Amino acid sequence: MRRERVALALNVFIAVMEPVAWGMMVFSRGAAALTAVGLYSLKYFTVLSNLLLGFASFAYAYCLFKSTRGGKPVLFWAHCLKFVATTAVTVTLMTVLVFLGPRLGYASMFAGANLWFHLVLPVLAIFEFVLLDTSFGLTFRQSLLGVLPTLVYGVFYYGNILLNGVGKWPNTNDWYGFTLFGEQFMPVVMLVMLLLTWVIALVLRAGNAFVRKRVVPPEVAD
Repeated sequence: MRRERVALALNVFIAVMEPVAWGMMVFSRGAAALTAVGLYSLKYFTVLSNLLLGFASFAYAYCLFKSTRGGKPVLFWAHCLKFVATTAVTVTLMTVLVFLGPRLGYASMFAGANLWFHLVLPVLAIFEFVLLDTSFGLTFRQSLLGVLPTLVYGVFYYGNILLNGVGKWPNTNDWYGFTLFGEQFMPVVMLVMLLLTWVIALVLRAGNAFVRKRVVPPEVAD
């Protein structure tokens, strides 16, 4: 029960802080990299993945609250949605740490709302999903669900570049720099991103399964 209470508290915190952090960006006039005021901020995968996480955490917290009050168990779709969202924000975190941070500077990557979107909320989501969410196990095939946000975003991102061109800063359509090696390599970059996203999904699934195996009795495990 203690595990469920901590998970509930974390999911509520994430669900509340996601729109708060977005509000910080929407109304900000700061100089942090890869941010935009107003609804224009929705062009970033960072924002979209975090808002998805906020919705997923809210749905899961609602199910978990009802479960702790003697209601129905947590629904499988809520668990899957949180897995998908956690994978998406982990992609955001790893992209910042490995690709964007060295190019644009970590100070800017972790300034203002970016601190929440790029670091705090993704880390909390990973911690909660891997160590606290023991509601269900996921199959190897179900791990592919984690790729969906990256796939959908990639189609629109690449499609926008094909239709409107790369453009020039600050009005570029390639704000993440995926055409750095040339537009002809864009499909390769997208394929690599999808494969890396799946690797992240598999790692999250494996970590969750490892913990679940040790805290859930074999007779009730999936």
